[in-house]
Amino acid sequence: MMVTNGEPSSYGDFSHPLASTATWNECVQYCYDLGSCVAVFDNNCQMFEIGGIETAKRNETSRIAIKILMDNSTTETCPADDSGTEEGIYITNTTYQNYSISYNDPTWTFVSQTLTCPTNFSLFVRPNGLWCMQVIEHYACCNRTVAIKMCSTNYSASQLSGVDNQAEYDYISALTIPIYQNVTSSLIGNVQYNFTGIWLDGLRNSSCTGVTTSPCNTISAFSFLDPTLSYPPQGYPWLSGNPNGLTSPGDAIALRVNTESTYGMDDTA
Repeated sequence: MMVTNGEPSSYGDFSHPLASTATWNECVQYCYDLGSCVAVFDNNCQMFEIGGIETAKRNETSRIAIKILMDNSTTETCPADDSGTEEGIYITNTTYQNYSISYNDPTWTFVSQTLTCPTNFSLFVRPNGLWCMQVIEHYACCNRTVAIKMCSTNYSASQLSGVDNQAEYDYISALTIPIYQNVTSSLIGNVQYNFTGIWLDGLRNSSCTGVTTSPCNTISAFSFLDPTLSYPPQGYPWLSGNPNGLTSPGDAIALRVNTESTYGMDDTA
């Protein structure tokens, strides 16, 4: 927290989260501990969350504390003075908020942006950008074309997601296993399934069609449309023997669940 002399001058929503008997140090600590807090003013602990304050002005008779925190860690070092341009980031499972604070004597200006994932989607911060993801269960078995159309039509122009890393793979696996349990426990449209899967981004390159030798038996055989996916992506652990292109044309990728403990990527039609 950067504590300096000043007071809020243009702002919207605020709160007084502590009792009137709370000390200034307790107020500053409260803001520091609350991820979404960006500033507190020494007026019965007047607190502003990200987006709630636009400007503050220097005032030698008042105290304001401004949070400078570059990520969700607590290891950032406070700036040497209060007249530079500073930044902060607050991340939750569904929301990414970043803000900057610049100074032009005698005014600090707060600028913020917020990205919130759609309902039931989770946020992942990738090296190439932000990405919201969810596993959607269809009422019946569907091919990749239907899955693409369902994403685009029903979920705000969404698309098939790639899997950037192990954390994303763990996330989609955890959501797919209950689907496996559901579809294998009873008939689905008079059909008894013994496995399930979800379609993912990844389409076999034409140069690897019908080719099962290296590099066509690796992730390099596939191209991707996911705009923030790293390359090569690290979230595609293959089932044993895959990718092999044996299921003609074997040009797409799905996470296949054979049992609750046996699952992984499969190249399939």
